Amino acid sequence: MTNGLPHQNTAVDTTPHNGPQSYLLISRMVDFWLLGGLSIALWIPVYFLQDQLSLAKSLTMAIPGISLTLAYWVNYPHFMASYKLAYTQGKGFVVQNWFQLLLVPIALILLIAISFGFWNSSISDSSLVHIANTSFSWLGLKTRLGQYPNLGSEIMGLMIVFLYFTVGWHYSKQTFGCMMVYAKLDNYRLNTLERNTIRYALLSTWWVSWLYSNCAEGTYPFYGLNIHRLNLPYVWFQASYFIVSTLFIAVAVIFFIKYYRDKQSPSWNFLVPMLALLIWHIPIMGNPQFFYLLAFFHSLQYFPFVAKVEKTRYRVNHRPKQTVRLLAFFAIMMLLGYLSFDLAPHQLDQSLQSRNLFNVSFFMIAFLSFINIHHYFIDNVLWRFKSKDVKQLLFD
Repeated sequence: MTNGLPHQNTAVDTTPHNGPQSYLLISRMVDFWLLGGLSIALWIPVYFLQDQLSLAKSLTMAIPGISLTLAYWVNYPHFMASYKLAYTQGKGFVVQNWFQLLLVPIALILLIAISFGFWNSSISDSSLVHIANTSFSWLGLKTRLGQYPNLGSEIMGLMIVFLYFTVGWHYSKQTFGCMMVYAKLDNYRLNTLERNTIRYALLSTWWVSWLYSNCAEGTYPFYGLNIHRLNLPYVWFQASYFIVSTLFIAVAVIFFIKYYRDKQSPSWNFLVPMLALLIWHIPIMGNPQFFYLLAFFHSLQYFPFVAKVEKTRYRVNHRPKQTVRLLAFFAIMMLLGYLSFDLAPHQLDQSLQSRNLFNVSFFMIAFLSFINIHHYFIDNVLWRFKSKDVKQLLFD
């Protein structure tokens, strides 16, 4: 989710309605659990009992397998649904958003092709790498290019770093979108300053999370490829905690002033996406072993919006058997997700023997990088609330 809703100048009733506009999917309670309540319910025992070694070991062994299974049901449809929603809106929509829907995927495919074709090319003597590293030194940074053994791994490694950069931003923006939808459903009036304060507070959690992984030396594995951290100044990470604390104090002040001045209080459905993002996204609140669960809950949070859009389209177009159609839609998305995330990359890695040639699962890395990065750009144009079509599909 991206941009906020237009400012409403008239005072409104803050009591949630009981009509069809008061929730997205089945009920406000269902929305609450999907938008973040379930993740908080799981976080509580994980966080407070993680010091119990035997329990932590059990969870560490069990949760990855559970998450992998759930990925087929939630994560895969999440990604595939965004492609369906974007590329079935007509040629005009695609052309209008040519950068995100045409240029970005073409650029990613070219980078992957260059990486594959020139995998073993050496870049240690490259003048561009020397210029870049000299510039980093001049800026007082320890970040360096050319740490990978060849051009192919350098490109793929930097793509993974960029993947995590876009993913954190995307999680924060989706959380903001969830909150703004419920601000609309609850008639919780926010002016531009208030909306922007909430937006930047949420985005600051992404900055903390990304710097946590990149303000250090070392590597981490990704399907056989060792990804080099950027080794950014640690003071940036320390400053990010100060910024996130300041911004969320400002958000709390906004809520207090609105309650004191306007007698408006935010609903739990409005607050729960923000609370869930805080506890899973801020390193001091979470457990890095379970970071991958954030992807699952992010996809679960996406589910009611996609379901609402599809159901509204069925109703507007007078489609019969709407529930059956919705179930069939998600079944198809699961199948496409399995093909894109599992079957296709595995088959390519095996048939082209990329593991033997490159010592990494090249196509698994390539598919995951492409889909995750492109998904960020797709959603950046897909859920703009200034769009009349989006408003009608979500709120009608």
